[in-house]
Order: sequence, then C-alpha cells, then structure tokens
Amino acid sequence: MRSLPLLISAGLSALLLACASQPQPKLCIAEAAMSDRIVPTPDDWFALLLHGFDREQGVAPSPSVDCSGVPVVWQEPQAEECREPGPEAKPLPPPERLTNEDLVLETIEANQRLVWIVARRFTNGEGLGPVGLVERTTQGFVVRALGSLRAYPRQARLRLETAGEVKVLVAEGEVCTDEAPPTCRRMARVLPLRQGRFFAEAVASNRNGGCLGPAWFPLSREKELSLPNGLHSKVEFTSTLSVKPEGIVLDEQVVMSILDPQQPAMPPIPYRRAQAQRVLAVKDSRLVGDEPSVWVKLLEPELVAGAKFLEPAPVHIPGATVPPESKTAEVQP
Repeated sequence: MRSLPLLISAGLSALLLACASQPQPKLCIAEAAMSDRIVPTPDDWFALLLHGFDREQGVAPSPSVDCSGVPVVWQEPQAEECREPGPEAKPLPPPERLTNEDLVLETIEANQRLVWIVARRFTNGEGLGPVGLVERTTQGFVVRALGSLRAYPRQARLRLETAGEVKVLVAEGEVCTDEAPPTCRRMARVLPLRQGRFFAEAVASNRNGGCLGPAWFPLSREKELSLPNGLHSKVEFTSTLSVKPEGIVLDEQVVMSILDPQQPAMPPIPYRRAQAQRVLAVKDSRLVGDEPSVWVKLLEPELVAGAKFLEPAPVHIPGATVPPESKTAEVQP
C-alpha cells in the first residue's frame, strides 16, 4: 500500500502563530487519497497523526513525533511537587506494529472526530500517543487541534466539552486487575485546549499557586492499609466528573473501614465517611482549585501516623507482555 501524502507544518512556533491569527487552524492535512475512502483504515489514521509512520512495517519512529513535528511526551508531577502525584508506571517495549486496538475514534459531529493513537503502553495499563481533533472537508482530512494524551485505552471514551469559555478534552478509560473475576475501575484525564493544542497541565491551588495534583481523576479506587496496631484499613473512593459552565465539577465520596487480618471472614466495619464537591475552574486554560481531593485529605493523616500501603493486585494489559518485575504495578496510586 502506498504511503499517504501528508502536508506537515514547518514548526511549532509557526504553528502557534497561525493558530492565533485564525479560528480554524490547520495543523496537518491528509490529501484526497484518504478522503476518497468511505471508511479510512487504521493505517490512514496512523499516517495522519504520526510523523514518519511506515505503512509496510506498521510502526512509527521511536520516540514518537506527531504530524506537526512535536515529540509525543508526557511528564507527571513528582511526589515532592504536588499534594498528590500522578500514577507511577514504567513504559513497556514499543509494539511490533500498531493495530486497530491502538486506535480510539470518537465522532463528535457529522464531520468531526477525536482520534487517539496509542503508540506506547505502560505497566499500569495506560497508553500514550497523539490525540487530534480531525475534520473531514472537501480537501481531505484536516487536524484542527493536536496534543499528547496519556490515559487508559480500555473501554476509552473521548469527548470535547466547554468549561466557561474554554474547551477541554475529557478522556475516560478503565483499568482491570488480573484477578478472577477482574476488578475494573474508570479513570479520567482532562486537557484544556489552547490555540490549537491540547495541554496536559497540573491542577494549581487557587490560594498559593502550588500544585494540587495532575489533571488525572480516578472515578473509583480502593486501597488497603496496614495500621501500626496490626489491623487493616480499607479505603474506598467513588467520584463523578461533569463539565459545567463554572468548570470541572467532581462529586467525591470516601468510606474507610477496619479489617482484622486475623479474622478474614469478618465483614469490614466502617469508621469514617467523607464527601465533598470540588469545582476546578479553567483560568487562562489552566485548571485551578481550592482543595485537593477528599481522598488525599483523609489518607495523609493515616500515612503520617504510620500506615503503609499493602500490595495491590496486578494489572491486566490486553495484548501486552508484562515483564516479571511489572507484576506489582498498581491499579491506582
């Protein structure tokens, strides 16, 4: 199959200047060869968003570069930088070739799609790759917005929402354990859109400008702690995420229960409950909040008092071979 011709912008600086001067930026264009197909193939999408994609081999150069020439990279906030760090995981070896399992498509309008290519995977089940807002026109396929996305590809859903006057990309997916039956939990990433680029930015404190944590939001998670008195504490968290004119709205709830490891047949005894609503405003395309998650606020005093996290269940990564040392990867931090 012959390579799909691509017209790539010269560089990021020129790209941003062009975006600032026109409301509909054209970051990358696939010529009519792609638009002639009734249904573009996965290779068509890979060639559109990944610079240097080799159709014959089914791979892109490593490290990956998006079609505008910008490297596909991701940096989570470090533990010492924020009240809550991002998920910790090691990258898996690059895939032998990209397949339809590495492509996430979401139609948002008749002629517009959100397209995410999972070019690299991690030991915790996440994937990383370019994400684009693609419009089908009479001239071909035009990328109107572009960025790097790290999220969970399993059962992934992408949507473009408006918070105030700013558009944000919301990417939800799930991660499952290797248990039988498996336990699956959904997580969400939020990326503001600014001048044709999706940006992965941490949530800043409205009070002092410090980092509260990444724009990474578990919709459910569970941890078990070993307490200094020999008992265990089970911490269960649930949350809903919605985008409203005032910002990103998170309704959170935490239940903490006591477990006796010497009596495993005994049911957990709840001893603490907390719930809160957080609203993260989008200011100058940055996410800003007043408080950290209620999960962080309840776990911090337990850890200061000497509690320790117990080993989590291994994560199941479809289609990936996980090295032996990765078998202890966490479902969530």
